[in-house]
Amino acid sequence: MHKPKVCFFTTSCGDWGGASRVLYTNMWQLDTSLLDPILVLPCRGPIEPELNARGFRYEVWSPFTEPGSPTAYLRAFLKAWRFFRREKVDVIHVNGANFWRPAELLAARLSGIPIIAHYHVINHESAPAMKWCRAAIAVSRYTAEQSGPAGLPKPVIYNPVNLARFDNGHSLREELGLAESDVVIAFLGQIREIKGVSDFIDMARAIDAPHAHFLIAGECRDPAQYPGSYSPADLENLAGGDTRIRYIGYVKDVENIYHTADIVVVPSRWQEPLGLINLEAGACHKPVVATRVGGIPEVIEDGVNGYLVEPCDIDTLATRVATLIADPSLRARMGQAGRTLVEQQFTIQPVREFEKLLLRYVRP
Repeated sequence: MHKPKVCFFTTSCGDWGGASRVLYTNMWQLDTSLLDPILVLPCRGPIEPELNARGFRYEVWSPFTEPGSPTAYLRAFLKAWRFFRREKVDVIHVNGANFWRPAELLAARLSGIPIIAHYHVINHESAPAMKWCRAAIAVSRYTAEQSGPAGLPKPVIYNPVNLARFDNGHSLREELGLAESDVVIAFLGQIREIKGVSDFIDMARAIDAPHAHFLIAGECRDPAQYPGSYSPADLENLAGGDTRIRYIGYVKDVENIYHTADIVVVPSRWQEPLGLINLEAGACHKPVVATRVGGIPEVIEDGVNGYLVEPCDIDTLATRVATLIADPSLRARMGQAGRTLVEQQFTIQPVREFEKLLLRYVRP
């Protein structure tokens, strides 16, 4: 029996969070008795040893080749065309949609290979090559509803969570000098204005609880080069000398932050497509206090597995977090509700839906 060959353009050479974490979580759980995956990496990177250990075939390529140099474009087109013929590729998945008219996808289109894009963010203004795609997977109903183009099918497949990874995390309290009796509230993610990091700090300063500690984990970038970002010095200034608020830098093993925390706060100001952090916190039995934006209400039910507040509403944010600080049994109930939701809807079910979609579009 012929196993369809699926070519995955990863757009990432490492498991760095967000879209790349979703892709590799799907990869590790694919049923390879149904399909034959081959991954195309944009560069050499840290994911290669794991791909080798798991027996996945891959090619180290380059980022997509967009129009510019006619010679380079033609060379990339021919390279991709030969690769697709040699590998007998039946369907292509692109882990994103921020492409224009890449030579690689033009080669796929002219070879008659169906192309599936993946909307990890809202796609308001569609690039020309999106009309070459047969479908675009959306990570939430909100993402599907808000994205274009109008006539393109946008099946909703939620992000999967690898429970084994998050079950194997451990607390960092000892190395951070935190007591087991302390209540730890965590912010994880990009240290940017749109993520609400300043709202998190203002919330922390508004909460009168000496035994509460507020951790900020993520990568700071130079605001001069990346507008809207914060430097460590910016965070220190915002904290105003409140020693309960600590920036602990980028942490690769994010599961350890969840195991350190009692409460996770997601105070985004922008319309989050879904918010993977909300699911990962649930996997670790942690209640979430998040803003009611984008796709977040599809995974956080107010009063069940966390609380929803309006963006930039510092007073309500502080009140909800203070309620959880004061009530360990409420934290436990909400954390368990989050875990149950993840187990039932966000582990293997999205992977099976992903497989079915890919198989549906295999060329005859």
